[in-house]
Amino acid sequence: MNTRKWLIQETDNEKCALLERELHILPLTAKLLYIRELDTPEKARAFLNKENIKFHDPFLLKDMDKAVKRVVSAIEKRENVCIYGDYDVDGVTATTLLYTYLSDKGVNSRYFIPERISEGYGLSASAIEKMAGEVDLIITVDTGITAIAEAKIAKELGIDMIITDHHNCREELPDALAVINPHREDSEYPFKQLAGVGVVFKLLCALDGNTEYICNKYAEIVAIGTIADVMPLVDENRLISAIGLKNLINTSYPGLNALMRHSGIIKHGRKKKILSTTVGYVIAPRINAAGRIASASKAVELLLVKNEDEADKIATDLCLINKHRQTTERDIYEQAIEMIKSGSGEDRFIVLSSPDWHQGVIGVVASKIAEKLSLPCILFSISEGVGKGSGRSIKGFSLMDALYECRDLLIEYGGHELAAGLSVKESKIDEFKKKINEYSAKHLVDSEKDLSVDIDCEVDFDEINLNCIDEIQRLEPFGLQNPVPVFVMRNVVISDITELSGGKHIRMRIRPLECGGRVQELNAVFFGMAYANFRFCIGDICDIAFSVDINEYMGNYSPQLLLHAVRRSEIDKNLFEYEDILYRKIRDENNHDRLPSSVLPTLKDFRAVFRFLKKEIDDSHRVNVVTICKQLNLKENMDINTCKVRIIFDVLSQERIVNINYIGKGDVFELEFLPVVNKVNLDNSEILIRIKEKHFH
Repeated sequence: MNTRKWLIQETDNEKCALLERELHILPLTAKLLYIRELDTPEKARAFLNKENIKFHDPFLLKDMDKAVKRVVSAIEKRENVCIYGDYDVDGVTATTLLYTYLSDKGVNSRYFIPERISEGYGLSASAIEKMAGEVDLIITVDTGITAIAEAKIAKELGIDMIITDHHNCREELPDALAVINPHREDSEYPFKQLAGVGVVFKLLCALDGNTEYICNKYAEIVAIGTIADVMPLVDENRLISAIGLKNLINTSYPGLNALMRHSGIIKHGRKKKILSTTVGYVIAPRINAAGRIASASKAVELLLVKNEDEADKIATDLCLINKHRQTTERDIYEQAIEMIKSGSGEDRFIVLSSPDWHQGVIGVVASKIAEKLSLPCILFSISEGVGKGSGRSIKGFSLMDALYECRDLLIEYGGHELAAGLSVKESKIDEFKKKINEYSAKHLVDSEKDLSVDIDCEVDFDEINLNCIDEIQRLEPFGLQNPVPVFVMRNVVISDITELSGGKHIRMRIRPLECGGRVQELNAVFFGMAYANFRFCIGDICDIAFSVDINEYMGNYSPQLLLHAVRRSEIDKNLFEYEDILYRKIRDENNHDRLPSSVLPTLKDFRAVFRFLKKEIDDSHRVNVVTICKQLNLKENMDINTCKVRIIFDVLSQERIVNINYIGKGDVFELEFLPVVNKVNLDNSEILIRIKEKHFH
């Protein structure tokens, strides 16, 4: 089911006990704090209460003084200002933030976000040329740090330019009036990991001089962009995100309220608890979908709109666009996986391309492939001889460093360590693939390629309750460098399995193996696990890796587990290993040990198994022995083991009742029913006769 290693963090019992006593918290919460290196009561208390986090002086950012002076001049003179943004959530929120502030100050503002497909990423010379004579000042947000040529054009046209960005800097900076970026080598700013919207937030704090006012007014917009761009939620990012999530509950933005209604965050007038995952998995994708499939301007309109009816209309459109995005994304993912399966399997860096792929969603698909295979991945959408690509990497492998080594083959590139955009001539893609794989072979070590599920700690069934989950959520907001806690629970029994969304996901009910006579069950959801691919069934004993959530239905609240991985427990594995040993003894020509009578199938067993196969299994259907055995015990009320089932399959195969094609080690095989001409007398079966003579004489 799952081949990933489960890596469980180690804890110090004494230090965890001290945290538990001093902070009056649950043992589980103490472990989580310790794992996050908050291993003293002082550190842990400050983290939980968000103490010792303060907003840094915005003027520590290089060129901030120049930018403030120029913007103040634009405000005083009522100049024409264009905000040049990006089409992702970070860019959309940054555009909204600056446009709202300048408009409130009476500036004649406009915003421009390039169309992803027709105009591409970053500053465009043609767009700047069209602004000549109409715009006095261009302020970029979440873009511009590599716009050397474009800044030169703006200067020649007499347009001042201020660049605010957070992407990696090159050796040469654009010749702009001000370049504000915490990643500048000459920057003394103490926190480097601001999002693009975070840099704009600092600009507004510097302009206004009242950080508290700016924070209270715009925190939810800054939080959405910061969380969506997967910035580390520490330092300033943790503070602004926490305030923003709190403000979202009673936000004054009609567009956000409408989006939360249409996405199910608000139901029947009641709001679900808003966490970082609410932003990351519900709000952000709908805002992002506009820039990926349609136009990012529609998302900006949602955040700027004042009329509730208009907000409702735009939110409806964004949700429909998001559904289209999901369908497109799923189709590309399936095609990409088939390409990978048909390849050599030796690539250390996945590079795929197609003229049929929508450029707007290939980044999301690349992310899913990188996560699935634990390998960096770039997908290209090809149009008019050029491949426009989007790449995602894995922890410990810098995508930007890899692209730098291949820069002679690229038209352009830019981004972060873990995500980047690039373009290359179609004729150069194969050469690029070869070169970046050669680089990866040297720099992508085996330990980074190992698939793993990172787990915080082990928990008992009784530890998961509403009080526990509520206390865990005190560690919010979760994100990079403060990840959502993942737990492991051993030896749980699956008591029910239900398919969701037409089989795309599954819901399970689980109970402890030893329940002491009490009926105890928890609800668990496995998103992205197709019902048809789930190789466990009711009655299986499993270990599960999961995060926790609170499910709300009709005003009732209950714990819910969000499954990350499922594997067979040692108890179950030991049972089946014993049965495998018995079967191997039967197959061993030289072994004549006397075996327990439980391995010898009866006529009743043969009839029940054959009847079940005809009813449940299609021709050429892949069959797992363990799963078949479990289903027989459950649906046919039989007491049958895998050794007995394997013998039955061997006999049916020898008698030409079925054809069996074993796959791998023999646990899984394809089954085909053959036409039966004559009645078969199982007493004459050579296999059964030999087993009886060898092991039951």
